[in-house]
Amino acid sequence: MSDKISYLKAEYKQQAEVIDRADRNERKGGGEPPGGNELESRVVALEKTSQDIREKLVRVETKLEGIESSMATKAEIAAVGTMIAELKTSVAESMILQTRWLIGACIALAGLAFTAAKYLH
Repeated sequence: MSDKISYLKAEYKQQAEVIDRADRNERKGGGEPPGGNELESRVVALEKTSQDIREKLVRVETKLEGIESSMATKAEIAAVGTMIAELKTSVAESMILQTRWLIGACIALAGLAFTAAKYLH
């Protein structure tokens, strides 16, 4: 029985050493990085793409600054609203005045027509 126990102890030690070696190799970071040699080419492509994106972003920001300079402010929009309200009032008053003139002209023409008919007949 003691032979079996000493055999198991030796086997256990051997397996523990194998596991320790494997753990140490993993911690050293040995081997190639994921992606291999393709990784460098991918990084170069990403750096080039990021530069293109930066240039496009600068152009977009420049365009936005131009748009912001020509935008209407809240005060200007409120002023336009006031002008529209005044215009509506002015148009309504003009319509009333025009209607009065038209009715007056119709009455005058009707009177003139009746007078002419009276003297011509």
